[in-house]
Amino acid sequence: MPGRSNALRDVVAGSVVSLVGLSFYISAATLLFQGALAPWLPGAIASALVSGALLSALGAWRGSQPLAALGPEPATVPVLAAITAAVVASTAAPAVLPTAVVTLGLAALAIGVSWWAVGRLGAGNLVRFIPYPVIGGFLASVGWLLLAGGLGVAAGHPLGWATLATGLAPGAGTRLAAGLAIGAVMAWGTARSPHVGVLPGLILLACVVVHAGLLLAGLDLAAAARQGWLMGPITSALPHWPLAPAMLSGADWAVVGQQSGLILSVVIVGAIALLLSVSSLEAAIGEAGDVNHDLRNLGAGNLGCALLGGMLGGVSISRSITNRAAGASSRLSGWVQALIALLALGGAGPVLALVPRPMLGGLLVAIGIGMLKTWLLDSRARISRPEHATVVAMVGATALFGFLPAVVIGVLACCVDFAVASARLPPVRQRLPRSAWPGKVEHSPEARQRLAAAGSGLQIVVLQGVLFFGSATRLVDGLAPLLAGPGRPRRLLLDFQRVPRIDSSAGQALLKLGRLAQAAGAGIAYSSLNPATRRTLAAAGCLGPGGPGCFADIDDAVRAWDDEVLQQNTSPAPGLDDWLAQELGGANAAQAVLRHFDTLQLAAGDVLFHQGDAPDALYLVRLGRLSARMGVGAGAGAGDAPVTLRTVQAGSALGEMGLYRDALRSATVVADEASEVLRLRRAGLQALEAESPAHALALQRLLIRQLASRLDQASAQAVTLAQGEAEQG
Repeated sequence: MPGRSNALRDVVAGSVVSLVGLSFYISAATLLFQGALAPWLPGAIASALVSGALLSALGAWRGSQPLAALGPEPATVPVLAAITAAVVASTAAPAVLPTAVVTLGLAALAIGVSWWAVGRLGAGNLVRFIPYPVIGGFLASVGWLLLAGGLGVAAGHPLGWATLATGLAPGAGTRLAAGLAIGAVMAWGTARSPHVGVLPGLILLACVVVHAGLLLAGLDLAAAARQGWLMGPITSALPHWPLAPAMLSGADWAVVGQQSGLILSVVIVGAIALLLSVSSLEAAIGEAGDVNHDLRNLGAGNLGCALLGGMLGGVSISRSITNRAAGASSRLSGWVQALIALLALGGAGPVLALVPRPMLGGLLVAIGIGMLKTWLLDSRARISRPEHATVVAMVGATALFGFLPAVVIGVLACCVDFAVASARLPPVRQRLPRSAWPGKVEHSPEARQRLAAAGSGLQIVVLQGVLFFGSATRLVDGLAPLLAGPGRPRRLLLDFQRVPRIDSSAGQALLKLGRLAQAAGAGIAYSSLNPATRRTLAAAGCLGPGGPGCFADIDDAVRAWDDEVLQQNTSPAPGLDDWLAQELGGANAAQAVLRHFDTLQLAAGDVLFHQGDAPDALYLVRLGRLSARMGVGAGAGAGDAPVTLRTVQAGSALGEMGLYRDALRSATVVADEASEVLRLRRAGLQALEAESPAHALALQRLLIRQLASRLDQASAQAVTLAQGEAEQG
């Protein structure tokens, strides 16, 4: 039966993963409870088993990846061990256990609350913004801690540089060598063969080899336990409950507070490990994961661990891949892992007493070697030398000073990496004169000539990226020669559309730029300011009375510049009748054509035609200004935001394309101010063609020339924009 066969494979896979998982749980508990905490090791093992059972059940019930193996995992255990080691070093003997248990409970509580909150807000992907070298440094440092901690577990007491300087305890060197050898063999074997049975087989083989060696040395079980080769007598024990009154009252809360930095490190490292686990399993198992869902799920699970005295945990990549390779196909495997952890919690004491300490230490050593190889050695081919130096520096800081200084180096590396990356990005995306900007206002030919003559007077500077001291200084230094040159512009327009934020130092730099422009007789204008940028500029004094003009966008600023240029020219612009006479070959020809037009008087806000209307006429603007907009009126869809496509002034044509192509109106045309428009209906055009074909042809040629002029101008401006983008790119 297929169903029974699949269930059997799930049971087998869950059992294989549990063998590896239980070995790691015991190793992790032994790493945490060394030295002065060693007498309470059974309770620590029970805490790890409670966590394994609870998190495995939670993952099997509602994890985003059904085959993921949950429980205590390698990334966070060394940091927890650093916490217990710091507690032992700083706490008087009677308060050691309560202080350690309460601190570990607070770490699980911090993981639970923070992970659940981040997942609830849907911000899990923020972890992806941590630079890769910093992630590598974190995890390589964790690998070093696992390696060093595994050697300490094998030797029977914590190891450090001071310990190595004073020498090992009698017999510890032999156990240390055995643990190192077992770890090296496990690391070599798992790297050589991906078979699911390699690691479980090596764990069992190490146990058999150690027991055989003890037998050959003439040591019975009791003597081997006394000498630190075996776990020794372990009765079934309950986990240490951090909420017990004796724990809360007996803890040294000053020492607990001193561990806040390491607790924060647990949260960061755990979140990074979870993200990498979900991403890696997506590739290895082929099942999509939801990091925000898993953050909520594991956050709730770690809250349960904090309340029940369990050890905090997450997703184990190695055990998850082993689960899939062993044949698991459903969530049943996770339930099997939870059940086996509960059974071990209830009655595995006699079996655990026979577990060799060098095997437990060797397992941690093997995991540490694997992490160091991946993140310290193999990463050299994936990242640059400076980035790899960050990884090496974090591992070195961990080895010499502890994990917390490495975390500080990682945070500083994040800041420096961001600052350097931002500084490398040129603050100016593009700089171009007004004549190269594809404005939306359509002017008469005479007005276009005036604007072209003054086109270089306005320089548009499109900014990009976050502006801070370094990039803003580059901006000022780059624009200062432009203001000092002989062809300096009359106005600089700084566009902030691509600038998400600026800091106060950038505000001061822009204030300096404004003073340089004022000294050169030029003006400054800003466009596309978001509220935060506007506040920063105002605080820096850039937006005081008489300061730079602020515009909604570049088009708005260009419109204001054009109006200013045209108003400065006092020579009267030719009227529409004169322009038509000039274009059509004389006043008689112009009057012959205009007889077929009727006149419309529009007030500001009046609609000439709506988007979607039938094309029944073309129009010539005699006076005023109109705008073609989308998303307005009867032809607009519900919720459409109005967008201005072009603005037309006296001497321009409207609606000719729709009339000639018989296409529905593509936009709504609205009068921006009081305007006078001449309308030529379809019947009038047909009458003109019948009455005077030559005049009709002349009108059509005029409209085609005007359309071609618009297209040529837009094309030239588009080429200039593209060239500027390419130069900046």
